[in-house]
Amino acid sequence: MAITEPREWFERELIEKVNADPSKVAGFSGTLEFDISGEMGGVWAVTIADGTVTVKEGTDPAARFKVEMKDDHFVDMMNGRLSGQKAFMTRKLKFHGNVTMAMKLRPLLF
Repeated sequence: MAITEPREWFERELIEKVNADPSKVAGFSGTLEFDISGEMGGVWAVTIADGTVTVKEGTDPAARFKVEMKDDHFVDMMNGRLSGQKAFMTRKLKFHGNVTMAMKLRPLLF
């Protein structure tokens, strides 16, 4: 289902994806912070552990990795109109922290 704003992905799509296929986060444990700028943006902390995901609005000091993106680019990426690779190469998607950790989550995020 297409999203129209980042909040929909964090509050609905992400959780549904993991519940439908926990293997997408298998072997991963940690907290990521998403800083989405723009009118529809916000900050969300996503914690993945034991095949489950929890999302909270706001920052989390336990976050080992940060994703920064503008709201419209995030929506385009999550709707398949912008690839994660292209977003990264054009600096529309910025990572801070352990990039290896991000690569483990490619099936979930991109």
